[in-house]
Amino acid sequence: MDEKSLKSYVNDFFDELILYDDYNNNHYYKDLLKAGIDVFLDNENSYNAYEIYRTFFMIYQITAEDKSTKSSDKISITKEPNTLLNLVRIMKKYEENTGDLVEKQRDHFIHSINVFLLGLAIYSQNKNYRNYFKQYILRSPYEKYYKINDEFSHEEFLYRWGIASLFHDIGYPVEIIGKQLSKFINGGIKSISSSYGVDTAIDFKDFNEFNTIIKIDPDFSDNYTDVFPKSKFLNLFKPTDIMAHKIGTDFTEIDVNDVAKHLDSFVDIMGENGFLDHGFFSSILVLNSYGYLIQKYAKNHDFFFYPIVDSATAILLHNYYRNVLQKKPFNLKQLHPSNSPLAFLLILCDELQEWNRQPFGVMDKKRSHVNDLILTIDDRGMDVEYVVRSGSIGLGFSEDKLELLKNVLSISSIFELGLRIITDIKQDDVLREIVYSEAEAPDILLRNVEKLAINIHQHYLNSMEEEYKQRDADNRLDDEFLRKYGDLSSYDELSPQLKIANIRQARSIPLKLNIIGCELADLSDERLAITEFLEDEVLDLAIFEHNEWCKEKIRTGWVYGEVRDDSKLIHDCLVPWEDLTPEMQKLDIDPVRNIPSLVDSLGLKIVRSKQRLLTFEMHKFYTQKDDFDELPDYIKYSNYKQTDFLVKILAELGYEMVDTASKENAIVSFDEDEINYLAKREHAAWYKLKINLGWKYGSIKDENEKTNPNLIQWDELDYNIQELNKKTFRDLPVLCQNVGLKIVKN
Repeated sequence: MDEKSLKSYVNDFFDELILYDDYNNNHYYKDLLKAGIDVFLDNENSYNAYEIYRTFFMIYQITAEDKSTKSSDKISITKEPNTLLNLVRIMKKYEENTGDLVEKQRDHFIHSINVFLLGLAIYSQNKNYRNYFKQYILRSPYEKYYKINDEFSHEEFLYRWGIASLFHDIGYPVEIIGKQLSKFINGGIKSISSSYGVDTAIDFKDFNEFNTIIKIDPDFSDNYTDVFPKSKFLNLFKPTDIMAHKIGTDFTEIDVNDVAKHLDSFVDIMGENGFLDHGFFSSILVLNSYGYLIQKYAKNHDFFFYPIVDSATAILLHNYYRNVLQKKPFNLKQLHPSNSPLAFLLILCDELQEWNRQPFGVMDKKRSHVNDLILTIDDRGMDVEYVVRSGSIGLGFSEDKLELLKNVLSISSIFELGLRIITDIKQDDVLREIVYSEAEAPDILLRNVEKLAINIHQHYLNSMEEEYKQRDADNRLDDEFLRKYGDLSSYDELSPQLKIANIRQARSIPLKLNIIGCELADLSDERLAITEFLEDEVLDLAIFEHNEWCKEKIRTGWVYGEVRDDSKLIHDCLVPWEDLTPEMQKLDIDPVRNIPSLVDSLGLKIVRSKQRLLTFEMHKFYTQKDDFDELPDYIKYSNYKQTDFLVKILAELGYEMVDTASKENAIVSFDEDEINYLAKREHAAWYKLKINLGWKYGSIKDENEKTNPNLIQWDELDYNIQELNKKTFRDLPVLCQNVGLKIVKN
């Protein structure tokens, strides 16, 4: 076997891959996903990992758009949040922020990306596994699997495996909570006496509510029950019943009802035995999310009951198979890939993925960890060599891991020469990666982002053409400019890396607009179109764009140098905004100025968001002045934050602000208990914001000294001030109506 890198194996996978949307609708989605993977493999960090999550889930985002037909030229806007991506973000933040509160915990965010990539590598190199997967799909009743020219497409594997691998740890925060509780209770009680021992468990007050797919279409499962009549006796809006049926179908030696009963009681079993299986919760989250979206948007519900259920059940089995199904009363032998190829691969890759796993738990931070991987895969065998650059990973590490996999999986079914695991210890410093957080931004459909990116690049070509003519007229055509001009190419001819750079800039447009209180809208929207930004807005967004560009460069390995050298990833513009030359600043300013015309070219327009209009309306209503633009920046900022917070605290009571065109009935008033709750919450948020801005309590309000007599707790406020706060919520339904919004019960 020839030793190759994980990256080269992944390249082989993409060389053979054709995406349906690229083939039929002239997109470049494969290039975008591959470019993100290339960047990640060169620089494994959470920022680059998130780009892979985001690109994958945007390619396969479920919306009202019909992806089974060729795309039209009509531009559409989706307000549907990418709930699947939101779950990934929550898991990442929770994991990073809670690690010090538990003994054992390692990264699962980057880990899931590496599991995904290792699976692609094995699929691309091992024909035995590919055959098992293909035959599994072809013998299924599901006929809408991905095809190119009516032939089975590797995209079916990419899609199912992507969901299974990228989501297999999404429920891990539940396990973290259990570990935190155990550490807190035992750590605290043992501080009294080491003889104490306390068992802890998480109790769900209403697990059945969590274990339920929201019912939109009562006929959701009709096609499935026609094919599997016995499934009519199960609740197919209940994730555990759905997966029990899947397991009973794939493993005929198991009775469906026995698995269903066990899954029904699994939460209690975990509590009684002091453990939590995050795969169990991950699989339910996947089915809940996709079940809702597919009922809402998909015409063919088989899309849920075959590919999605297959992926979710693999997530369940990646722990459940070993811990439950191989024990009494089920007593299954080693898992064969013909029974559940996704579960087989997920168990294998999840167990093998040890390299570059950042430790978060207290004890894990003290241990040595695998830093790198040397990989060899072909049709006959697989060699995995772990590289540890500091310390020792422990006696028997390789042997124990191999023993576990041989007990759980039928390794010889795909590797006749077997699996070898080797640990190579190298003394060196362990590099810890910096975890970067990303600003929240509204999601828009990838094909809309792509069209924006194409137009951004065309604007750049046009500006270079104009500059060429000007330089030629002024006799200023130097060698450096001629080199740049000669390297120009159309969007189609750009490298994937340059395409993704344009995509990043296009994808940031909604965020930039959000920063200045704007949003994209259809031409039919009654709000006034913004055709140019204020100069302050242009400057703010140009600085923001430069800072984002610097972050992207640094995160992908670039460094500052006085002389630019792309081959060595050295750039002379990796400096603060104020240190850029006017010519370099112009490269950020011009694209910002072009945003309105870019949006216009797509048949859309930029408008003030209704939330921002509500801010203006509230100021005008309470001050009887139309002077918001003249206010000091900190007061504007305070007002913006107040409006944003109103939306959040309304949600706490089950309300939301929606467009007046929405079908829901508007509420015209709140009851007094609600008004009191909302006013107290709003005051608490205002108090916190003022403190953060440097204000303090004072008997009189003084802008210069930053003192305010109302910087006290709610119960200490004067009655008249409390009433003023309550007036905000008494008037809010009318103020919303004035700007085209209404408040509805969610």
